[in-house]
Amino acid sequence: MSTARNPRITLELEPGAEPIRGSIEHADGSRQPFWGWLELSAVLRRVAAWPAAQATPPQPFTSTEEDS
Repeated sequence: MSTARNPRITLELEPGAEPIRGSIEHADGSRQPFWGWLELSAVLRRVAAWPAAQATPPQPFTSTEEDS
């Protein structure tokens, strides 16, 4: 069960992919794809920083967010 303090995610990986790639599914069923360790860690960082009062999960990065 997902709680406001502990959001639940499901990590789906493509076996044997180099670099690592897959997607993260949020409790509401939305998915965020990632490619590489940096994108995976960035998505996890956003999930961990997600405010408990927010009604929707964090949105995927855009190229301008990744560059900053």
